[in-house]
Amino acid sequence: MDAPHLRPRLTSFRVLAFHVTNHAPDMASDQIGFELTPSIELALGVPIPPNEVLDGMVRISIKGHTTHEGTAPNQPLAEFSAVYEARYTYPLGSTEAEISPRFESETHQYMLVAQAFPLASSHCRRELAMMGFAVGGMPLGL
Repeated sequence: MDAPHLRPRLTSFRVLAFHVTNHAPDMASDQIGFELTPSIELALGVPIPPNEVLDGMVRISIKGHTTHEGTAPNQPLAEFSAVYEARYTYPLGSTEAEISPRFESETHQYMLVAQAFPLASSHCRRELAMMGFAVGGMPLGL
């Protein structure tokens, strides 16, 4: 059963790095295939002073490339990588003993990632669209 008094709150979302190399500048009318490889890391930040709040962190790294659909993937049109960080704050008074078992459960991890991943994906899509790629077929969620 969920304990509402222990739910974390998303307090910040940051883009730590974003890099794109576009090898073909005019791609708006072409059929583009996107290959994405996300990796997700979760961590529980325990404060040194015992009266501070606990933090949960989600780091999302996305690497990928684009190709003309139907061509070999070793000829990318663009290559990109991005790193995002979402920070969650647990309610004041929460203890590590209360949060650790929740943080290790798959349901709790999914809740944290499900809030952060669409933000990361939206930013990545927007940046690729600004470079001229038609990103309508890119996934937005998990």
